[in-house]
Amino acid sequence: MAPPLPIRAKTVETLGLRRCTAMPPPPSVERQVAEVAAEPDRTVAYARLLHLQRACADDPSAAADLAAASPSILLPLLLRDAGDRDEAVAASALKCLGFALYHPVLISTVSGQMAQSVLDTLIQLIMTTQMKAICNLGVWCISVQELEAVVVDHTATSLLTAVVHAIDNPFRSLSTTFEAAQAIMKLISQNPEKMRELSSIWVPPIYRRLLSVDKAERDMAERCLIKVSSVVLPPQSLLSKAIASDLEHSLLSCMLNMIHDPEKKVQAVKSWGWYISLLGLHVVDNRPLLNKILKVPEQLFIDSDTQVQIATMVAWRNLVNAFFPQASETLVPKTKISPIESRADTNAQLKKIRLIMLPLGRILSRSRNIALSSSCLSTWHHLLYKLGDLINQLPILEAAFGPVLKIVFSVGPDIQNKPLYSFCVNLFHEYISAKVRDMASLGEYLPIPLNQNLLSQSCIHLKTLMDGQRIRWLPWDVTCFDFHLEILVSIVNPELLRKMTLEIVVTVMDSAMQIFRLLVQGVQVDCKAKCAYGNAQICVAKVCKFVKKVFMDLVGKQNNNNCSVLLQYAFQFVKVILEELDHCLLASGICVIGLDIEHIKEMEYADCSPKLSFPGMKSHSYMEMVSPAVYMIVLSLSVVAEFTGELSHGDAEQLAIIICLSNFQDNFHAAVSFMYKQIILLTDNSLRMRWLMVWNKIAMRLNEQTMPNLKFNCGASVHDVLYQFFCYPFFAFLLPGRKSTLCGAESSSESYLSLTHDVEVEVAIEVYRSICANSNHGPEADHKVFLESFCGFVVSIIDENISLFQANIGYCSEKKFKNCAIFSILGELVSGLLENGHILNYAIKEPTETSEESAGCSQSSILLSCLKLVSRFMGLSTFVFKANPTTQHQIMSRFFSSLSAFAGHLLLKKDVLLFFEIIGEQLTECLSLSGTLYREMQQGETINQIEKVWIKIIMCLNTSKLINDGSFLQKQQVLLQAAVNHPHRPISVATTPAWRASRSDISTLQHSSFSVSKLDELPMERRKDLTDPCAPHNAIVLEEIDILRKFKHPIPEMEKNDESIKISVGLGRKRLKIMKYSMKPREPGKSTVPPGSFSSKKDTDASSSHYMESKACRKPELILEMLKRKK
Repeated sequence: MAPPLPIRAKTVETLGLRRCTAMPPPPSVERQVAEVAAEPDRTVAYARLLHLQRACADDPSAAADLAAASPSILLPLLLRDAGDRDEAVAASALKCLGFALYHPVLISTVSGQMAQSVLDTLIQLIMTTQMKAICNLGVWCISVQELEAVVVDHTATSLLTAVVHAIDNPFRSLSTTFEAAQAIMKLISQNPEKMRELSSIWVPPIYRRLLSVDKAERDMAERCLIKVSSVVLPPQSLLSKAIASDLEHSLLSCMLNMIHDPEKKVQAVKSWGWYISLLGLHVVDNRPLLNKILKVPEQLFIDSDTQVQIATMVAWRNLVNAFFPQASETLVPKTKISPIESRADTNAQLKKIRLIMLPLGRILSRSRNIALSSSCLSTWHHLLYKLGDLINQLPILEAAFGPVLKIVFSVGPDIQNKPLYSFCVNLFHEYISAKVRDMASLGEYLPIPLNQNLLSQSCIHLKTLMDGQRIRWLPWDVTCFDFHLEILVSIVNPELLRKMTLEIVVTVMDSAMQIFRLLVQGVQVDCKAKCAYGNAQICVAKVCKFVKKVFMDLVGKQNNNNCSVLLQYAFQFVKVILEELDHCLLASGICVIGLDIEHIKEMEYADCSPKLSFPGMKSHSYMEMVSPAVYMIVLSLSVVAEFTGELSHGDAEQLAIIICLSNFQDNFHAAVSFMYKQIILLTDNSLRMRWLMVWNKIAMRLNEQTMPNLKFNCGASVHDVLYQFFCYPFFAFLLPGRKSTLCGAESSSESYLSLTHDVEVEVAIEVYRSICANSNHGPEADHKVFLESFCGFVVSIIDENISLFQANIGYCSEKKFKNCAIFSILGELVSGLLENGHILNYAIKEPTETSEESAGCSQSSILLSCLKLVSRFMGLSTFVFKANPTTQHQIMSRFFSSLSAFAGHLLLKKDVLLFFEIIGEQLTECLSLSGTLYREMQQGETINQIEKVWIKIIMCLNTSKLINDGSFLQKQQVLLQAAVNHPHRPISVATTPAWRASRSDISTLQHSSFSVSKLDELPMERRKDLTDPCAPHNAIVLEEIDILRKFKHPIPEMEKNDESIKISVGLGRKRLKIMKYSMKPREPGKSTVPPGSFSSKKDTDASSSHYMESKACRKPELILEMLKRKK
């Protein structure tokens, strides 16, 4: 009946058949155990026991009953039968023993003594058995046992010896070796420390199989080493010596033989990597062995097979692990770099780093395979990680960090290199940001820009490195600043940028600018620390020199499609310095830099024009010591001067922001003096347009932001520079470009008209309109002081350079240009001052705003300055008329219109007196010249415009009552004579009353007919000439005199009831008609035309055929006597 039991057990186990409810209940566990012990057939007995054990596995109560019987009954039987010579009995006993050692309920009842007996039996059995299955099961029992660690430790050495015997089993059984490897894993999990101490016993038989011809055995050995590497590495000294001995005797020669077989190269280099790891630091001490071992990767790194090179690069990381076993990480983050203990220690570390870096640099320089290069970067990143805090030391940075960055950046972000380039840029960004990030962690808010460079385009493997192995970056020290700038220079390499597409250039420069900003912020952090202030000043100078070195090469002397974009980035780099560093440091006299900009040197030795009288400004000289702010401003302007492309409005705006961003009072002088120097060096009118655009952007920004905040004090040097700056266009047009002046008249005329006037003039007048209109809405008092000084400054410029002004205008007239640039700009400025009304408003308010003591010295000072400028312009306008009387300048029409409106608003007597005092001479010259050149000037609108101005001036005399001031009129006899003799009749007719009043006193005019007739001779003679009866077009001329119709002057009380006389004289037919009409008395000062208003065109035409008589001409007898003399 015994044999069917195993069959039933197997059937129940495999098929899961349910027991029939009709069957009798199974016997108790205790009974079954007794039956097993009593069974004479031990094979059958252990089969039944194994069935019982499996049944108890899912039944806790049955397992407890079985456990109670195991120590006393079953285990002694199992240990006895495990050594049985019958392989079947021994194997069955070992299977049951293994189950008993594994099951937690069963193992819990095993005593320490019994456990020791079990291990001793297993050790002896493994070491002595001649049966492969028994050895295999014995090792299996060790791999599954769950004994207490104390018991295992007691026999650890003997146990490992047995396991090693099983690995190197005499049966050459691979399954036994696998089971032994599993036993190793189990023992390590129970007591890793002990296993590490005894690694020299059990590791050699595993690593020797790395070179096995059997792939399964090699794979087993590699998997085992991977699992135990955390325990055995870094290796113990005994293990290192053991593997060193094996390498000397057999392993090294075997690897060298394998590398000549293409199919075994990868296997050989993988094994090499493990051997290097297991050698550890011992390999450093044994240099002869190291040199021999390095022959393996030395030959494989240059192999033609990329897969072999990648495998070699992966194995090379084991050398990193051997040289730097532990990454020095601390639980508490450090914020300061620890100094290296000794120079000898530093040299030792550097030797190891250089050895590791040697093949990395070679492969990255030569390879264009992305997989190989990525593997190389992965090994390099692993090195940086294993260095720990050492990576922050400058010598280590230069040896380990810098070379790879320079190689990758030297290739540039092409299609293949883009992921590597991105990885390196982001790694460098992470390192530089450590300082700013550390300050942010201390509570000081410093924004860290996110680097959104090409990280998304990096390969997944490299992204994983960034997240998995965090390099121990600490806040860098200023001693590393040169290293930082050196790496940054490799990113913005001019040679590479010239070959890149515009899209890539933008990506590279964006990343470089972010890193540069972090660098400057780091310098600012040190500036706040008193202990590092001196070094920080040195760094500021280096930052400025860096920008100069990079962008003078990038932008200054290159001519390609990317120059415009690079110019924008040059401005952004300069803005970073001016924004991130304190102004007190930038403008400090303590921190100074030699002005080593080559363009400054070229300007010093350039041929300068001696004719132009420039404002008294001293420009900076080459190698002069200046503040960082001045250095950056001059550098920005020099880059623009050297720029060979076309300067856009956006570029000019950025330059204006830079100049206005710095300390205005200290650094504006540098910008103005540089721009004036460019006028002297101007060689082409196209360059003049560039600097006028720059001037326009700066001026508009000053007018909007800076000037409203300036407090203008008379004599302040900063304001003198400001006035000089706003006069820049005048000097720019006084010296036209040498190329354009040498051109022929035909070609030069067209370019001058289209470019100079239409564009350049508009650039200048836009600013002047804004200034005159006070568009920034600044304080009126400050605006008044500014306009007063500015007008005076322009007047002085004209006076000092009047010959050049005349030569410029003469040149334009000679070439018959429709408009002259400098004349148009000056006219726009003068017209703007007259039109906006601010000048007159300020003059009206001036007496009330100043005290009585100061009123005498500053009375109408702003009006005085403005009128002086008007007089200078009128003087130049007469020069224009003389040069070309028939030319119709657009600006003259606007000027006369503005002057006419301005004169019509002069209400105060003192302002009118000042008006005649300043521009009386220019008015005289204008009237005389227009009379002399009357026929030529009649072709345009100039005569009519002069007429309107003069009529407004006469009306102004009446409004201010100066028409009755004989002494004033006598002083203006030359002017009045020029007007009364003018061939244009409206001018001469309008002047007659003032001319008569200037010759005698008002009372004399009322009683002396002789004086009246004498006074009447000139105008009557003039009319006689114009109305010659022989001329067919002058047959009849009617002159109507209506004293109260055109002029506004008070009538004395005694004459209010006088009759008004209207006389029509037909000189051709010798007839006279006198009409009388009465007039109601008017109030003094009243007039038929409201003050300040302009008459209609009809009234103007009427005034052209009438003239006004004075009160003395109201007597009929005087009029008759006058007519008789004309017969």
